[in-house]
Amino acid sequence: MKQTVSHYMMPDDRIPDIKEILDRLGLDGIENLIYGRVPAARPAEEITVGCHLAYWPVWMDFYLGNKEGLAEDFPIKESVIENFGGETAEDWLEMIRDNIHAALAEKPEYLVWHTAHCRNREIWTHKFHYTSREVLEKTAEVYNRVSDAVPSSVWVLFENTFWPGLYKLDPAEVDYFFSLISRNNVGIMLDTSHLMAANPDLTSEAEGAEYICSVVKRLGSMKSLIKGIHLSCSLSGEYQRRVAGKIPDVVNVETIRHHIISMDQHRPFATDAAKRIVDCIEPLYVTHELFADDFSIPLDKVQLQRRAMGKF
Repeated sequence: MKQTVSHYMMPDDRIPDIKEILDRLGLDGIENLIYGRVPAARPAEEITVGCHLAYWPVWMDFYLGNKEGLAEDFPIKESVIENFGGETAEDWLEMIRDNIHAALAEKPEYLVWHTAHCRNREIWTHKFHYTSREVLEKTAEVYNRVSDAVPSSVWVLFENTFWPGLYKLDPAEVDYFFSLISRNNVGIMLDTSHLMAANPDLTSEAEGAEYICSVVKRLGSMKSLIKGIHLSCSLSGEYQRRVAGKIPDVVNVETIRHHIISMDQHRPFATDAAKRIVDCIEPLYVTHELFADDFSIPLDKVQLQRRAMGKF
């Protein structure tokens, strides 16, 4: 098992400095956040284990040509072009291919692909226009159209979120989704914070570990699809109940961001719940995906969670 920390390489980051931090933390490298279309001028391949690809949380309306739905979240034509790289689905697919090529320049062992769709107002209402089946069908279609950009030696790990898509990792949905994928170098990146945020009844880390392990056990033999974990904790039930259905007067980047990080907390585990989850899943990769106040690696939080795993 390799352990990493999620990190976005800033222009002034020096690889020797990051490597020193990784050595101090006892980690094998970083999960490199790659969101652009152009490879980095200085790829960090010597410390990169995996790469997280760009993520489009709102994309189904654009891909399906639903202009009415698209206008709800992208009322200005220029914002559509900026977000999707053009006005057609093929423009967006080319943008995705470019992002994959930029990530592959880092020589990763795996790529992470978010599997979800949610219109902006639905973040509060949870009255979703598209079902998980519809999102999974079109996600598989999009992936199959660009999968030739990924060599067979690199894993593509599809990540659950708390919106339609892989969502709560229901066995029937997981089986359906992977039956549509045309390549074998695929699996799941299980995000524990996302899975916990999808269950607002959880009140403790112990309950979170029990819930996550029960979800994994229900997968049966499909548990083997889980190649990695984004490890962090979210106990946001009280917040979710308080704001449920209360759409702010202004829905913009700031209000969306505040709502999401309040719901999806990405705090470090502080108890042996972390060890119970990792022991249950037995992944190839564990990424400490923890929120920081800036773009630096949150040393104290990683150390706390590593201790909770019994690995520090």
